[in-house]
Amino acid sequence: MNARDLLFRTNRFNLSSVHPHFINPCCFGEDLAAWLRGKLSERGIAASQPFQEDWGWELPADFDSNSYYLGMSGNSGDGATDNGEWRIIIEKRRSIWDHITGKGKIAGDDRMLTLVEDILANQADFHDVRRA
Repeated sequence: MNARDLLFRTNRFNLSSVHPHFINPCCFGEDLAAWLRGKLSERGIAASQPFQEDWGWELPADFDSNSYYLGMSGNSGDGATDNGEWRIIIEKRRSIWDHITGKGKIAGDDRMLTLVEDILANQADFHDVRRA
């Protein structure tokens, strides 16, 4: 996979209430995906409607002539509180030609990666924001 991970801790998003529409009981991240979509939109980045996967939520976005999937899931550790750790996987989509030639890999200075990292780092109630 052509991706980088960001981790952070917060109690802002749901990690304790399993909703009836969840594919699996661990499909947290719906509210995080909606919030991040709004933050990207504020910065002029087109993001599609988030959708559920069997492990969390994905948010498709286009930025700098590149397409990305931002996958998110969380874990409270005890399952009883919303305080926990979240992971955002930033996957840069590549064409078949890019795969063959080895081009288009996500780098540590990728603008989508650094933008999302900046958004997370500037939230007062987000802690321990780091790359995994």
